[in-house]
Amino acid sequence: MDLTPSERQTLTEQTFAALFDSELVTDLRRMGQRDLGAGFEASADDASADAREAVWQTLCELGALRLTPELTPGSGLADQVVLARHIGGALYQSPWADTATAVDIATAAGRTDIVARLADGEAAAVAVRAEAVDEPDRPGPVDVTTEPGRARAVRRFVAFAPDVRWLLLAGTGTGTGTGGETMLLLVPAEHDGISWHRHDDMGRGDFYQVDFDGVPLADAVDLGGPDAGAVWAEALLRSRIRHAAYLMGMAGAALEETSAYMRTRRQFGRSLASQQAPAFRMADAATEREATRLLVEEAAWLADTDRDARLAALQALACAAELARRAATDAVQLHGAVGMTEEHDAQLFYRRAAVDSLLLGRPTELRRLAAPLLARACA
Repeated sequence: MDLTPSERQTLTEQTFAALFDSELVTDLRRMGQRDLGAGFEASADDASADAREAVWQTLCELGALRLTPELTPGSGLADQVVLARHIGGALYQSPWADTATAVDIATAAGRTDIVARLADGEAAAVAVRAEAVDEPDRPGPVDVTTEPGRARAVRRFVAFAPDVRWLLLAGTGTGTGTGGETMLLLVPAEHDGISWHRHDDMGRGDFYQVDFDGVPLADAVDLGGPDAGAVWAEALLRSRIRHAAYLMGMAGAALEETSAYMRTRRQFGRSLASQQAPAFRMADAATEREATRLLVEEAAWLADTDRDARLAALQALACAAELARRAATDAVQLHGAVGMTEEHDAQLFYRRAAVDSLLLGRPTELRRLAAPLLARACA
C-alpha cells in the first residue's frame, strides 16, 4: 500500500516512539558517558556497553538505516529527520548519523552490497577532520604513496571508532598522482594500520583521534570515483539536515525538562512557571524551536524532491545549533544551582550542546557558506 509522505512520517514516528519512551530516555541520556577527566583510555562499563549495543540492534531491526528510497520505497530524508529528532531528545550516543552518511555515499557509488551491510547494522564512523578546528567542507589531507599504494592520515573527533565495523576516510589526496582530489575510502576499522585514542571532551562522549598509518589502498573500498567531491558535498548536505533535526530534538527535550521543573519550583510564594519573566523566556525559546522545525522540514523536503537544498540545510543547521545552546543555557539558569549538579539533566544538555552544536560546522562558518547562496536567491 502506497503511503503519502505525511502518513509515512507518522508511521516512522510510531515505529520509534516506543524505543524512545520517556521512561527509557532517562537511562539513554547517561548511557556510556565517562567522567570528565577520565583520560584517553576510559571506556564505558560493561553493563552500559551491553545496553547501548542492545539499543543499537533494536534500532537496526526497526529499520533505522533503511529510511531511503532505495531500501524502503517512499521513504526519505523527511523520515530520517523524525528519527533524528527522537535521538536528539534522548541524547542517545550512537553511530547512526555517521552510518546513514555512509549509506548515502555507498548508494551514490552504486555499491548495493555495502549499502546492504550497513543497513543491517555494520556501523560506520566518518573520519574527516585533520585538526579540531577544521570544517567538514574541506576534508583533511590524505598522504598517498605509490609502489604499493598506501594512505596515511590523522583524523580527530571521530565518533565510536572502537565500536564500528567501518571507518569512512574522507580526505584530499596530497601524494603522488592524486592531484588534490577528494577521496572517500571505506576501511575496516580493525585494520592493522589503524590505531586510536579517546578525546576527553566536555560532553563525556565517544570521540577519538584515529591514525591511518600506511593503510594499503587495496584493503579499502573506494566509494568516491571521479565525482567524489560532488558525492561528499551531497552527503554532507544530508548529514547537516539530519544533525539539525538532532539538535532540534535536543533543544525540545531541554525545554520540556525545564518547563516541568518550573512548574514545581516555587519562588516568592508561587511556581516559577507562573511568573512572567521566566515564562516569556520559555515562550520565546519555544517559538524559535517551531521556526527551526519548519526550516529543518523544508530542507528535508527540498532534498527529497531533488531541489537545491544547500541554503536551507545551512540555515537549518545554523539555527538549530544556536537553539540547542540557548535551550541548554536556559535549562541550567532556570534550574538554578541544582541544574549544575549530577542530580538533574540540565548540565548534561549544556555539555552536550557545547560539543554537538559544532560537529558539522560552526554557525559563523555555516553563515559564511550560506551568504553567497542567499545573495543569489535574493537577486
